[in-house]
Amino acid sequence: MEASQSNTLNASISTPSIKLETQAQPQTQPQDQQINSVNVGEKRKPSKSVVWLHCKKMIKKDAHGVKVIGVCNYCKEEMPADSKKNGTTGLKNHLARRCKLSPLYQRGDETQSVLNSETMGGGLFPQTFNQKRSELKCVMFLIKDEMPFRVVEGSGFRDFITELQPSFKIPNKKEIAAGVWDLFLVEKAKIMSLIGDQRVSITTDTWTSIQNINYMVVTAHFMDNDWKLHKRIINFTKITSHKGDDIGRCLEACLNSWGIDKVFSITVDNASANDEVVQYMAKSLKSKNTIMLDGKYLHMRCACHILNLIVKDVLMELYNSIEGIRNCVKYIHSSPERLAKFRDFVFLEKNEKMANVLMDDVTRWNTTYKMLDGALKYKKVFSRMADDNAYFVAYFNEYEKDAKEGLVKRVGPPVEEDWENAQALVHFLKKFYDTTLKLSATKTCTSNLVFTEMVGLQVEIEKKMKDGRDPKLQRVAFSIKLKFEKFWGSFETINKLVFVAHVLDPRYKLQMLKIIFRNLGAEPTKIDFVVSEVKKCMLTLYNEYKGSASIGSLQLFDLQDEDAKDELDGDDAQSQLVRDLLQQIKEEQLADISNEVDKYFADPFENALNKGFKLLDWWKGNQSRYPILSKIAKEIFSIPSSTVTSGNAFSLGKRIVDPFRSSLTPEMVEALVCTCDWLRADEFCFYKEPTDEELEFYKQLEEIQAISSTAQTSTNQSPPLHSSSTS
Repeated sequence: MEASQSNTLNASISTPSIKLETQAQPQTQPQDQQINSVNVGEKRKPSKSVVWLHCKKMIKKDAHGVKVIGVCNYCKEEMPADSKKNGTTGLKNHLARRCKLSPLYQRGDETQSVLNSETMGGGLFPQTFNQKRSELKCVMFLIKDEMPFRVVEGSGFRDFITELQPSFKIPNKKEIAAGVWDLFLVEKAKIMSLIGDQRVSITTDTWTSIQNINYMVVTAHFMDNDWKLHKRIINFTKITSHKGDDIGRCLEACLNSWGIDKVFSITVDNASANDEVVQYMAKSLKSKNTIMLDGKYLHMRCACHILNLIVKDVLMELYNSIEGIRNCVKYIHSSPERLAKFRDFVFLEKNEKMANVLMDDVTRWNTTYKMLDGALKYKKVFSRMADDNAYFVAYFNEYEKDAKEGLVKRVGPPVEEDWENAQALVHFLKKFYDTTLKLSATKTCTSNLVFTEMVGLQVEIEKKMKDGRDPKLQRVAFSIKLKFEKFWGSFETINKLVFVAHVLDPRYKLQMLKIIFRNLGAEPTKIDFVVSEVKKCMLTLYNEYKGSASIGSLQLFDLQDEDAKDELDGDDAQSQLVRDLLQQIKEEQLADISNEVDKYFADPFENALNKGFKLLDWWKGNQSRYPILSKIAKEIFSIPSSTVTSGNAFSLGKRIVDPFRSSLTPEMVEALVCTCDWLRADEFCFYKEPTDEELEFYKQLEEIQAISSTAQTSTNQSPPLHSSSTS
């Protein structure tokens, strides 16, 4: 029987798989001799794997050489089958999972294990197919990548999924929508459990759909138990009015649905209606008796929006200069021939071959900054084109439509004054660009940066105003200063938490505050007043938090031994002395705790030159030294400086909801937007630091365990009782 199997196998091997390729090759020796030369000196053994009952082993010869393949008897698919390189695993998987004609094909077998890898561990582990888990991953894919629900019904997607996992029953659109809603509720419950009763900082912003339906987005900012900063969109709801009270009611309803009644700050842009929103929320929180310091520091202004307003005004003031340069860039991008001609001029002027200047998006001023910066490098090239290129000159003699004035002559070409204005503007836009990037970050705290960054801009403006060597730069600086004072304000109008956040950086404290105001030219009396007000604000916050702190959190000395307490109830002199001692210890501890702010200022500074210094890690490590002040720091550092992320921080226009989401119900839009934000965000840390009582209890358990282990060891090492009599 073995001989017959061997003959059958050899017969199958000696048959070429592709006759055309075999015939095309020169035949210098018989075909069977060519095959035998592949395994010279080896004794051929019969194939024992069960796959050869369903596949045929063959030799395939092509331009890359000779290789062993297995051909499925049912679908005729070819697969590598070299016993030394491939084995039969691929053939088995094909028969069991891919070939629907195979009698071994298994559909919906959830007990079949496959090898999978986790991104965290990197190792392989067995995992069985699970329909519910796969449906969840499909829902998460559609949410995270912002795909329309109809994707799951597309033929291409279905073919792709069937090839990956034939056992997966692809859900329809309705099932996907239900899965989105279920996931939204599950993830919402997780976030609610983490927020608990801690104070959160809130930001609000507005979006618009293509049908001009307005939405309000509400984002909560907080830290987890590991001092890791998080932001989560908690509401994306339709609003029918832009009145402050109406928006305030929507915000109140959102917070109520989340069980949030402790709000540390509300960051909004400079729209006048937002003042009414904050006032409405202050009344609402007062009615619940959860507002802090009567709402004195509740209203925070979006620093990035202030920068945008300043830039927007300056761009409008220098519109003609910017538009002339923008039209130069539009010209070279209007056709491939014009771009090639521009590069010819660049090659003559600067010996560059692939020069280019990027077009800007007028709604995003960072692209305008980059366009001007790029165009300035080719100032001489554009000037030469204005002298030598007739088509370039004719382009600026054309008329174009203007939204307000109808047909107008195209602005440009830019003259020397326009280039000087652009040069001065780029100098300041670079500063504003860098500051906006820092303040719109979402994964690091930014509240401690607002003061130094905004003052840094102010110092730069003052310096250029006093520098008479460049009149254009001086004029632009003066214009920016007026707008800066208009939108940013003065010390009296700025929320004092901006200064407190800066002072809570142990590298700077109050001393840096003094230096900055001195550099701004403030009088000594003014500096003393500023320092006094900031410290007073910190003490007010401290007393507020101290009053709401539990006795356990104060970590005061207390007598735990009930027997000792009974002994102190006596009237003898010794008991009275001990009672006086304990009272003195408590008073000293209370005095020390009440003076926690002064202790912080008296403690040594951290090295300001340490580039690796991490502010949140420092406060996390010093919680035991400043138990109450660290709570204040944790919530102040959770305050965002911007109502938008870095992707939208440079936008001068409105945020738009995409067409797919605009076609859904408001509730489903909210579920998609919120869940997408949650799935893309970092994981929470649910670990909670143990209290002192818990640590003491753990210590006692360790001591009991150690005593028990020692007793057990001594028992095992002691000689048997009968050993003495035996000896």
